[in-house]
Amino acid sequence: MKIKMFLGFLSLLYFSQTQAQVVVSKPDGLDGLLASRVAQRKNPDATTKGYHILIFNGDSRSRAEGVKVKFDAEYRYFSEVVWDEPNFKVYVGLFVSKFECMKLYDGIKGRFQTAIVVNAKIPYQPLF
Repeated sequence: MKIKMFLGFLSLLYFSQTQAQVVVSKPDGLDGLLASRVAQRKNPDATTKGYHILIFNGDSRSRAEGVKVKFDAEYRYFSEVVWDEPNFKVYVGLFVSKFECMKLYDGIKGRFQTAIVVNAKIPYQPLF
């Protein structure tokens, strides 16, 4: 009986001594995200590469504001009228990835035939 207990105790010690290995992996791009957040804290006006959609380009301010109002009535995305001499431009959306931008573009190209995707510097997106 004592031998069985002793052997049971030894086997318990043997199996409890096995080494477990934990592998922690971080997603791709985490280093870049952390660096961009540090940059944002140091300079609140910092920008990053991103995408807009240009839905109007013309010399009439009233038409540009009308296009913006029409867009705002149908969609819940960022929009702004910009004076870029000699034209007024209406930009919509603030996207970090082109994939997200193209989803909106596919949805609005029927309503706004002159819409084009534009590379731009955009402000950092909030974390939440």
